[in-house]
Amino acid sequence: MGDAGQPAWGVWLSRLEQGAPPGEVIEDALRWLLEATAAQVAVLFLPDPSGEQVEFASVVGERADELRGFRLRPADALVAPALLNREVWRYSAETYQEPIGAIATGIAVPLPSLPKSALALLNRPTPFDDAHLDLLEQIAAPIELLLRLQHAQTQLEQRERALGWLSRLPKRLGADLSLQHALETVESLMRKVAPEGGGVWLYDENRRMLLLATQYGGDALPEQFAPDELPPSWTDAPVETVWGGRRYRAYALALAEQPLGLLALALPADAPNALEWLPPLLGHIALTLSNALLYEQTAQRAQHMAKLYDLSLQLGETQSLREVLRLLCRTAHELIPHDHTVVYLPSRREPDRLAPVYVEPLSETLLAHSPDAQYSLPGWVYAFNAPIAAPDLEQHPQNLKEPLPGGFASALAAPLQVAERTLGAILLLTTTPREFTLSEVELLFTLANTGALRLHTLERTHA
Repeated sequence: MGDAGQPAWGVWLSRLEQGAPPGEVIEDALRWLLEATAAQVAVLFLPDPSGEQVEFASVVGERADELRGFRLRPADALVAPALLNREVWRYSAETYQEPIGAIATGIAVPLPSLPKSALALLNRPTPFDDAHLDLLEQIAAPIELLLRLQHAQTQLEQRERALGWLSRLPKRLGADLSLQHALETVESLMRKVAPEGGGVWLYDENRRMLLLATQYGGDALPEQFAPDELPPSWTDAPVETVWGGRRYRAYALALAEQPLGLLALALPADAPNALEWLPPLLGHIALTLSNALLYEQTAQRAQHMAKLYDLSLQLGETQSLREVLRLLCRTAHELIPHDHTVVYLPSRREPDRLAPVYVEPLSETLLAHSPDAQYSLPGWVYAFNAPIAAPDLEQHPQNLKEPLPGGFASALAAPLQVAERTLGAILLLTTTPREFTLSEVELLFTLANTGALRLHTLERTHA
C-alpha cells in the first residue's frame, strides 16, 4: 500500500463548499485511491440511461481520456460479479480485455445501493490485499453520496432552465395567439434540448390520426400515423421509436388527461441528461398548444358563421329557386373541401325517388341518377332526417342497395329540413378518400338548414 494515509475528507468537503462539481471531487477520491494502493487505473462503473449497458463514468490513471465514456454490456465486463451479483471481485492473472488492454491484477466492489455499479482498481504491481479492499469499501459509500448530490444538482439546474423558459413564455407568445406562433415558440425550446431534430404531432379532429404540425432537423418525419403504431405505453411514459433510421424519444402531450398529441426529440441530445428537464414542461406545452388550437377553432368558426350570415342575407333577396341552389352549392364549396355538390328534392314524376335538381360542377352522370327516396344514401338522409359521413363510400351500408354513380370515394350528406319537415338532401362528393370531421358535419347541417328555410319560404310564396 502507498503512504497516502487516510482519505482527505476535509479537503474534499471544502472543495464542495467552494462550488467544485461533485464529479471533480469523485475524481480526486479516485486519484487518492491510486496513490494509496499503487494501482495504475481507477474506474467508476455506472449504468447508462438505458440500463442495458454500463459506462466508464469516471476514470483516473493510464489512458483515462480514452476510457472515459466507453460503454459495454455488464456481462461482458471483467468486473461482472461486482456489477451483476454485487460481489467483491478480485483478480490476479495475465489477461487482455478491450478497451482497458492488459490486466494483471484487479479488485472491485459494488456501490452500496446503486444497481449495476462498481468501483474498481486495476494493475497494481502485486495482487491487491484485504487492506485495499477495506479502502475501496470505505470510499464506495461517500462516492455514491457524491453521485446522488450530482444528480440532485443536475435536477435543480434542469428546473432552473425550465423555470427560465416558462418565465419567458408570455413574452415569446405576445399578442399572437395563432397555432403557428405557438408551435414556433415550442420549437425554440425543442432546439435547445435536442438540436439534431424533432417534431410535434397533433390529433386530427376525429382523434384517429396524429398529424405532423411542425418539425426541424435534416431527417424526414412521418406526415401522419395512427397512435397504435407507437408502443402501447406511450401515453403513460416517454418511449423510444425509430423514424428514418434515427432514434427519437417521444412524449405524450395531454391536458386534463385528454391526449392532445405527441412531441418527439432526436437522440442523442446535445448534452447528457438534457432531455430530463423537458417532462416538467410538457403540461405547459400542451396548455400553450391547446389554447392556440382553441383560438384558431374559434376564429375559424367565426369565419364560417360570417359566411353563413352573408348567405342568409343573399338568400333573403333571392326569388329564384335555381339561384338559391347555386348560392347554397357555392357556399358549400367555400366551407368544406370537396369535388361535387348535389341537391336532391322529391321527384314529382316518381314519388318514391329523389331528383337531382342541381349539380355543381355539372356532371351528366349525377344528373341522370335519381336515387331511391329511402334505400340509398341520399334517400336515407332524406327519410330519417340525419346527416351521414361516408369516408369509404363504396363500403358504406347505406350505399350498398342502390349505390351512387362510380368514380367517387367519399361523401357527406345532410337533410334540407325545416322544423319537422324534410324538403330534400344536399350531398358532397370527393373523388379521393377523405375523412369528414365532426365540425364539417355540423357545418353542412347548419348550411342545409339555412338553405331549407329559404326553399320553404319560396315554396309557400309560389304555392
